Amino acid sequence: MDNLRLKISNIDRVGLVLDISHVLAVRQINIISMELEINTIYIEIEPLNDANKRLLISELCSIAQVTAVTEINLMPHQEQAEQLNAVLTSVSDGIIGIDLERRIIHYNPAAEKIIRLPAKVVLGQPFDTIFPANSPLLDTLQHGTRYNNREIVLEKTKSHYLSSGRPIFDKNSRIIGAVAIIKDISAVRELVYTVTGQLQITFDEILFTSQAMQRVVTLAKSIAKGESTVLIRGETGTGKELIARALHAASRRHNKIFVPLNCAAIPDALLESELFGYEDGAFTGAAKGGKHGLFEFANSGTIFLDEIGEIPSHLQAKLLRVLQEGKVRRIGSTREIPVDVRILAATNRNLETMVSKGTFREDLYYRLNVIPLFVPPLRERKDDIPLLVQFFLKRCAARLQKEIAPLSQAVLGKLAGYHWPGNIRELENVIERAVNIVSGNIIQTEHIVFDQDYTPATASATPVLSRTLAEIVNEIERDVLIKNMVKHTTSRQLGAVLGLSHTAILKKLRKHGLDLHRG
Repeated sequence: MDNLRLKISNIDRVGLVLDISHVLAVRQINIISMELEINTIYIEIEPLNDANKRLLISELCSIAQVTAVTEINLMPHQEQAEQLNAVLTSVSDGIIGIDLERRIIHYNPAAEKIIRLPAKVVLGQPFDTIFPANSPLLDTLQHGTRYNNREIVLEKTKSHYLSSGRPIFDKNSRIIGAVAIIKDISAVRELVYTVTGQLQITFDEILFTSQAMQRVVTLAKSIAKGESTVLIRGETGTGKELIARALHAASRRHNKIFVPLNCAAIPDALLESELFGYEDGAFTGAAKGGKHGLFEFANSGTIFLDEIGEIPSHLQAKLLRVLQEGKVRRIGSTREIPVDVRILAATNRNLETMVSKGTFREDLYYRLNVIPLFVPPLRERKDDIPLLVQFFLKRCAARLQKEIAPLSQAVLGKLAGYHWPGNIRELENVIERAVNIVSGNIIQTEHIVFDQDYTPATASATPVLSRTLAEIVNEIERDVLIKNMVKHTTSRQLGAVLGLSHTAILKKLRKHGLDLHRG
């Protein structure tokens, strides 16, 4: 039989709680709990039969200033606890609470799934049942230190998650416990790709008026709903990734994930594990429990391999296996995992020449080149320049909070007369540069400075003598990088020209805030 809980509405007065307690004491009824609010008293007492319940309620109602007595299902603190539990049960993040004794006192269903241990095994146990002994949660419990998104691997269950910790304080600001919010690492990874990789671009959003681009888009639309591999060819900065995204958006896989990967942006040593994943203990530094590769992650969706010509020769055979058999094999494993993924690839390299030189596998070339799409350079689609300029001008002006007038025919003529080695990416740079340079709202021809003209001599408005040697060297270094980025589209190519390693180039690009692979 359940305890009896009563809500006693009243007009507050001195001695009311004492009178209620007296009635219960005379009847020898134990008070289990009592809660007080303005004009309301809640009591929880031992169970009573119906007759005794009616007599008690009648007697309580006869107390002066008591206006009503009603039976309730839960005490206020119990109702709040149930509401909180309902919230914690419904959230996708794992919520784990520990007390000052380092015992686990709360463990929601999401935590069960992430940790892979049931609540009955965990609740009441020491915190190191599910946390490493050196967990930052201990510092949170002892000193109130917060932490965010620490990567945790629990070896006993092979669970891999991100943990954030917060202290729990009482009303006197004393620490009485700590709570950890955990996220499954695979869910975090999917979220990252959803945000960064799921930029939806449709064919209707690709800006063009030229016949050259019309032919490309018409062909792309006709092949979008198929499953064949598409190889998108074109110079750097022509918008190959936009075409890939539009192909995915128009395909049968449009409601599945789109995973873009620039093969030239990832060091060779990491590219294999990123694409194919690895098993537990496959190499020194490997995450416990292993890791899914991008092909597994993109299963049922689309993967876009940009700069496919930069993929190392030892990975070309593994990629060929995916294309031929639809299977991947993680590093350190003999097990083949089937994947259902459409592959789109892009390159600005002459793959035919690479095949003839033996630097790119001929069988892989034919597997990739099932349907080639050639995106024309901007110099072959100059009819599109006014439309593209209008788009970039509006976007850049809004970002910089400037009012810029439409460009004159003289300015548009100067843009049309240029040969655009950097294509649309360079056009965007030129417009952004002009919007930054102009002091008023009218861009003149002198505000149009092309990338190949952007040298230390023209760029520097500050006298050399007023700057340090380090500042001058940094500026020259940045300008050299910008100038060479127009012709050399990967960090390896850029490194070869400048006599630096692939890694050194990436560090310098990050240092100067340059993005070699944008657009």
